[in-house]
Amino acid sequence: MADELHIASLVVHVHPQALNQVAQGLLQVDDAQVHGTHPDGKLVVTLEGPNAGAIMDKVAQIQQIEGVLNVSLVYQHAESRHFLNQEVGHDQHPA
Repeated sequence: MADELHIASLVVHVHPQALNQVAQGLLQVDDAQVHGTHPDGKLVVTLEGPNAGAIMDKVAQIQQIEGVLNVSLVYQHAESRHFLNQEVGHDQHPA
């Protein structure tokens, strides 16, 4: 598909003492968002990009942040931007 949006979710495992440092480092990764953290050293992160290669490049960038132990790709979805920009209708069900 041309003109796609890929969305991926990750769990980033880090040294617990590096949790804040890694969260700050993730701010340098384009289109990365941290949605949650756990004091044991886990972050829930989403990435967006135009293709799977761009997502994997961002995963590689995250792996290079000091304090990161592992990056686990949990889910990846691709959707045409055309469909993402369409209005969602509501189904009418008879009473």
